Amino acid sequence: MNSLLVQQRLRRSISLQSYLRELSVLIGRPVRADELSSPEQAGEIRVRAKALTEDPAASTEVPFSDRTTERFRSFIQRLQAANPSSIQVWTPKTIDCGVLEVPSLTAIRFDFDFSINDDGILSFVTSGLTDRLLLDFSASLSGHQRMTIEVQGQSWSRVTY
Repeated sequence: MNSLLVQQRLRRSISLQSYLRELSVLIGRPVRADELSSPEQAGEIRVRAKALTEDPAASTEVPFSDRTTERFRSFIQRLQAANPSSIQVWTPKTIDCGVLEVPSLTAIRFDFDFSINDDGILSFVTSGLTDRLLLDFSASLSGHQRMTIEVQGQSWSRVTY
């Protein structure tokens, strides 16, 4: 067994339980490891999804608390209407543990806590790899929690917040 494969299995072993908890919070039900793609498939998807970076993008910065507002819910509904595909959920641990696919963007619970992951990044990509929603959240030096909302792709880049 080559050392790269051993390292990958070790990273998965270390990260899997916290990743499953993170995903469970995002979709509001327990997630099992057998619902995930393999890490190899996640790597292949990531390579194909790089093409999205050439598509139009739009971003805005809002208070982190906005994700629980009617305005944000309406934004998610408009994204869903623009591309109703199933969604692949990406966090920093996805590449080591595998991708979770959910039926739609509206299946995501956006009332998650600021500390959901250490990196403050969540990404939701349509199964056809044509659209992406990136949430990048951080705290300022004064403690204000902010979130950058970036939409990219053929359909979602035209949906404004």
